[in-house]
Amino acid sequence: MSDEPPPTGSSRSPLGVEIADAEVLHVRKALEHPAGPAGASNRWRESTFLKLTADDGTVGWGETYSVAGTPARLRQVAETLVGTPLDALGGWPPPFGLDEVGDSFVLGAIDIARHDLVGRVLGVPAHELLGPQRRTAVQAYASGFLYRQGSDPAGHWLDEARQLVDAGYRSIKVRMGGLDVDEELDRLTAIRELVPDGTTLMVDAWGAYTPATAMRVGDRLYELGVVWFEEPCPPGPDCAGYESLVSSMRVPIAGGEAARTRSALLSLLQRRAVDVIQPDAAICGGMTNVMFAAELAVLHGLSCVPHTWNGGVMAAATMHVLAAMPLTGRIADGVGPWLEYDTTENAFLRGALVDPPTLIDGSFAVPDGPGLGVEVDEPFLRAHLVDG
Repeated sequence: MSDEPPPTGSSRSPLGVEIADAEVLHVRKALEHPAGPAGASNRWRESTFLKLTADDGTVGWGETYSVAGTPARLRQVAETLVGTPLDALGGWPPPFGLDEVGDSFVLGAIDIARHDLVGRVLGVPAHELLGPQRRTAVQAYASGFLYRQGSDPAGHWLDEARQLVDAGYRSIKVRMGGLDVDEELDRLTAIRELVPDGTTLMVDAWGAYTPATAMRVGDRLYELGVVWFEEPCPPGPDCAGYESLVSSMRVPIAGGEAARTRSALLSLLQRRAVDVIQPDAAICGGMTNVMFAAELAVLHGLSCVPHTWNGGVMAAATMHVLAAMPLTGRIADGVGPWLEYDTTENAFLRGALVDPPTLIDGSFAVPDGPGLGVEVDEPFLRAHLVDG
């Protein structure tokens, strides 16, 4: 019996639908305050959305990052999806001859859109397609504290911390690595003293440090009770050399957002290159592979907290993955796996959705409608098309 997917248009889908149209929307909006993590500065936010329409009129949405060549490649692939039975979009290895490494961003968009579309056709939430629901709400951590052009972080990071606490966040991720190490550690200490007791802190260095500096910083972070030190050194997709950091540091090391394949995710865990693996649905091939990484993390006794740093469709997809993820994706006693929620200037996180989720007591309720359970504000996206 062959494992090959059925030829395009060869038969009706058991779900009763085929792909009638596939459209790619590449969107961009200039930032009022150009900003970025250590070593980077962005002048705009952009994203690439995939709209799949079934022949019964049902619509599913996917999303991925607009890295170089991705929108054009996704358009090429989208053309081949028309006439395809919906069932043929799933499965592993990737269907239609797509390359697991070179097309991982494309596969991420397709996989997210497939979960949304299948869920809507069946009338069930996307997380039911991934496994039993383990939680109805997901704790969120505020992912902010970027470096703004022409602005000293000392002038706005404490204000930002106050605003996030006032908004209801109980977990906060601070960027480091862009300025003098000791000055930044002093600012982090001030944030630690400012926020209420029990507030969880994470730190993301975006690969800024040498191993020796990372060790020194890691010691201070451990003393401050930081729950993970994300990408302390240049990571690449395989986090080369991270094994020595993990074995030497007391603070847990997080990474893996750049991993594109199942084998790369497995390697990170087998090598103990991270304590906390951070697969991104848009980078590693979709929601299916984030669940794969989470289940592998359980087997290796490690933690999984997915990465997401884009728009509202990706955030919703990550919520559904978190709803079904194994319970052992924990960092500390009594703390479940977090949703990374971008609290910086990002038009396509809340603006892309008609009714974006609301933070309540530090958590977001997992959407319980069919598919991803969110409605995309298509006119808003079309008003920001790069090519149109």
